[in-house]
Amino acid sequence: MKSYRSLALKELWAQKVTSVLILIAVILSTMMTTVIGQSIGILNAMQQSQAINLNGNRYATFHQMTEEQANKLSADSRLSYAERTLSIGTADIANGKISILLREYSGNALSAYPSDAKLENGRLPEKAGEIALPQDVLDMLGFQGELGDPLSLDLHISLLRDTEAGYEYANNFILTGILKSNYIGYVSGTVLGIVGTGTAEKVLPDKYMLYSVDIRTTDKKSFQSVVDDLAAQYAIPQYCIQYNDTMLSTAGIQYRTESTVETDSGFSYMTLAGILIGLLVLLASGLVVYNILRIAVTKRVKEYGILRAIGAEKSKLYLLVSSQLTILCGMGIPIGILLGILSTKGITIAASSFFNPDLFLASSETEVAAMIAENAGSKAIPLLISVGITLLFAFISAIPAARYAAKVSPTIALLGQTASIKRRNRKVKRIRNFEAFYARMNMKRNRGRTAITILSLVMSITVFVALQSFSGLLDASEDIQRMHLGDYSMNSQTVGFSVKDVVALKNNPGIQSISTLKYSMYQQDENGELKDIQTSFIPQPGESFQIVGIDEVRLTDLVSTLPESDLQALKNGTACLVQNPIPIFFEGTEMKNTALSVGDNLSINGTSLKVIALLDSPITLENEGFINGVQVVVFDSVYDQLTGKSQYTELYPTLTEDADRPSIEQAIQELCSRNGGTWLSYANTDQQLKESYEQIRLLAWGLILFVGFIGILNIINTVYTNIHTRVIEIGVQRAIGMSAGSLYKTFLWEGVYYGIIASIIGGILGYICTIFVNSASTDIIQLVSMPIISIVEAAILSIVACLIATYIPLKRLAKMNIVESIETVE
Repeated sequence: MKSYRSLALKELWAQKVTSVLILIAVILSTMMTTVIGQSIGILNAMQQSQAINLNGNRYATFHQMTEEQANKLSADSRLSYAERTLSIGTADIANGKISILLREYSGNALSAYPSDAKLENGRLPEKAGEIALPQDVLDMLGFQGELGDPLSLDLHISLLRDTEAGYEYANNFILTGILKSNYIGYVSGTVLGIVGTGTAEKVLPDKYMLYSVDIRTTDKKSFQSVVDDLAAQYAIPQYCIQYNDTMLSTAGIQYRTESTVETDSGFSYMTLAGILIGLLVLLASGLVVYNILRIAVTKRVKEYGILRAIGAEKSKLYLLVSSQLTILCGMGIPIGILLGILSTKGITIAASSFFNPDLFLASSETEVAAMIAENAGSKAIPLLISVGITLLFAFISAIPAARYAAKVSPTIALLGQTASIKRRNRKVKRIRNFEAFYARMNMKRNRGRTAITILSLVMSITVFVALQSFSGLLDASEDIQRMHLGDYSMNSQTVGFSVKDVVALKNNPGIQSISTLKYSMYQQDENGELKDIQTSFIPQPGESFQIVGIDEVRLTDLVSTLPESDLQALKNGTACLVQNPIPIFFEGTEMKNTALSVGDNLSINGTSLKVIALLDSPITLENEGFINGVQVVVFDSVYDQLTGKSQYTELYPTLTEDADRPSIEQAIQELCSRNGGTWLSYANTDQQLKESYEQIRLLAWGLILFVGFIGILNIINTVYTNIHTRVIEIGVQRAIGMSAGSLYKTFLWEGVYYGIIASIIGGILGYICTIFVNSASTDIIQLVSMPIISIVEAAILSIVACLIATYIPLKRLAKMNIVESIETVE
């Protein structure tokens, strides 16, 4: 023996099967980390693409900017993008709940809104007076003409928080293009139309020639400070600064909102979720390597004892194990990286080839391929991280095995006795199934090996469950989905819907639930007093007084952080929620407004209410703005007591999955017609939001299934190693009379026990991980529904993998000669 390094190579060559199993574990671990590392860029790019198509490629928008201010913003070096748009007004659609906001885009401004600029027919407007509208809007307008025909619209426009009445006018346009319908605007009740350059100057008074400037900052980290500096430099009030929450959250940019402040020092549950998933993947990979190394070292304890007896120090054994692992990592890591890169490209290319490019928010397969190529490939940093992680966890996994070998006494090692045997007093009881009993005995004989095998399986199951939960966090449309209640919105502000109407609608097959809203607004008369209602205070001049009644589910969601006693007080009619008026500025001076505080008591028509919380934003009638004033929110039945009314202003039906939409829509139409109401379906909106996430879901599931496949291979590798290293034991069992059938049953029972125990523990840990992952979207750690389907899927796959991994080597070992199997070296 020239050196321990040459001995390491000879041992690897002599014990080929064990070496191959360790090599496979290293390759699979490298593949897993490589695939995840390469996929991060693709998934992040897809998520940002989704955010752009939902709400524009902008970080924020400054409203009501003069032309001089807009020019200065365009020249600011801190901004990588600063383009302007002009609103020329809003047109209401008769007997509908949708309004059309017409915009004139200057320069390259339209590039930030790719979903709003997709044409079905014709061309985009170029000259003053030209217009392009979505097909669904033209249908709602009842337009029967063709491209090139005139279209007349009645428009109105006003400034944000204006003290004067808005400007109303009518104008004739020439239709030059039909846009692809964008149903996202249904959530806010506003869809966009495009007009040609010069239209605003032609139709608007100078007062309304104010720009909205969309911006992106050069440095993402300094976004908030840049916005604050610009706001101070140009005296931009906060209500004229609109943050694109969807894009900012997706891009991981810290920003400030009215209700919360996100800072670098804050605790990010999204970061916690990402770290948790990463650690799970690494532990799952590392445990497989550790398990096989520990078994391999256990087999070689006698050899290590001989080395110790002839003078080898403990450090030399560490060197021996490390050298073997270095050789295997040197061969396995490059192979794993190559397979990981090819697998990542295969997942993404398959996903993009089998589905329509529209699902990827792209116009063609070429655009999808370019997007994937730009964000995938062999980027150096993810590859280096993958190599470093694999090496780190491989050697961390090897240290316990080397330590185990080094600490065994040479005398004990030479005798071949590595563990003390303790007999326990057992109660005599009937053995109903010998093979199952013997399998349990075998598992108890080597508790360490059993524990590590089960732990390896547990980590694979936990990773599979946790990854499925984590993929849901990538959906940038969730915030938009929460902006509307139910599948339909029904509104009747004049007549209202009676209790009988609601009961009749709810009795329709396919209606799962109906959320309700009651609304009354009281204006001041010429003497400054509120009409038709008595209150303990009078709002400031120009402020309205509103009472809103909502159902229990919506009320509970609104005040979920309040104690149960406060929620009960709301239901009992002794407490309320309040939205204070929005401050109004006139000629740079803030006008006096009503300001109620938590703890204040107010009286409405003789009923005393305590203010227990202030709302961050008002509750408005669907698709309409907030009429400035004091808003009091109470429980449904309390509203009846305060106002003497019982009619519902808005209803939000939610359907079951198997609902017959045409028949339900007919019932909704009849109910609205009878009560002078209007209704709106969110079916197309929800479908578009679902499709916007489809790109990410497909790629994420490709990643999940691939990682799950690697997990199954790891399970097979682990169990196979467990069986293979017990060749002598199996030979002895057969020598004393165990039949091949009984041998199969014994080890198959072991596989079943491994799978069941690992499934239970892995399911529990997966659920705990799901709780932490869910906190990333809610910022609150709370119990969530258990992902039963994911756990069952992982359990079945694990048990099947264990049985397959047990059966295959047993079939070969059962054919071996009994004497050869007892005398075998490996």
